[in-house]
Amino acid sequence: MLRLALIASLTAILGGCAGTTTDTVDAAKTAPAKVAANWSQDQQQKLQQLLQGTPYVLSEVSGGWLIRIDEKDTFNPHRPELLLPAALGNIGQITRHLAQDHEVAVMVVGVATGKYKLKSKEQVSEERAQSVASIFRLNRVPGHRLKTLGVSQGERIDSALAVALLVVPEHELHQRVAAGHGQVVAMLDRR
Repeated sequence: MLRLALIASLTAILGGCAGTTTDTVDAAKTAPAKVAANWSQDQQQKLQQLLQGTPYVLSEVSGGWLIRIDEKDTFNPHRPELLLPAALGNIGQITRHLAQDHEVAVMVVGVATGKYKLKSKEQVSEERAQSVASIFRLNRVPGHRLKTLGVSQGERIDSALAVALLVVPEHELHQRVAAGHGQVVAMLDRR
């Protein structure tokens, strides 16, 4: 009789543990989605507040946020790779904020879709990305949280766009770089 009671209680305990394990597995599967949603919502609030009063536009992209910086009033029309002094304050404000947030990483995407006198579109796009990235470096954003990319081709790219800052969780930056040029170009479509 004692043996039967012991087996029954052991079965009940194991059955309860099995149910808990299943619940734990389900919770573990939903946890990353909740963390990503919380990160995205938190970044949206921070970035919207940061961009108030600037001409820059914030848009949500898969797994991150895109800050769109137009060519007008940001880059010199005669030397299209050089930032105008008036733009340095706004871009500096963004870089200081992102430098302090150790959970984020940034891909600086330079865009050049026009015709330029002395340089190719490829050169201008790369140099634009480097110009903005240099401000991130001045604010001590480490290289593992900062990547650059020049984009000069894509039929749907907004022609007014000069730079886009792709803000993603730090662990996703290298995946974005590995995903390639085509995925980034798809995010730069006309809005």
